[in-house]
Amino acid sequence: MLVIDEVYHHTALQISSSDLLYLIERLKVKKENEIDTLKQKIEQFDQKRRAEEVAYQSLSPVRKWFAGRPASHHQAVEYMVQVKERFRKMEQIRRRIRELDLIVERIQLAEQQQQEEIELTPETIREIRQLSETEDVQA
Repeated sequence: MLVIDEVYHHTALQISSSDLLYLIERLKVKKENEIDTLKQKIEQFDQKRRAEEVAYQSLSPVRKWFAGRPASHHQAVEYMVQVKERFRKMEQIRRRIRELDLIVERIQLAEQQQQEEIELTPETIREIRQLSETEDVQA
């Protein structure tokens, strides 16, 4: 199957459709692993924050006065960086996984219709090339 670059309209890859499907499935798995990693980081941040709160609440009133907690706007910024940005990144990755699902459907449709070409975005082609180098699949 010929993989055509959508933007530049030239042949970017020549690969069997089964290898292409395999690489796209591997890309999806890789993206899902990224989501899991982000979820773990968010959970670690929440655990750390809860532990700090418990430690602060266990202090005597005098020690609380001297403990000097960070200002609420610092906590809000930390939350935005540690949680909100990661949720935004997870949504982008999920959107990319949906795009990969659509590509799989297009490849399967092209196989059924005996087509030898498929157009993909330059980003997808780049990811497939990178993955094919690490997975030892001829692209």
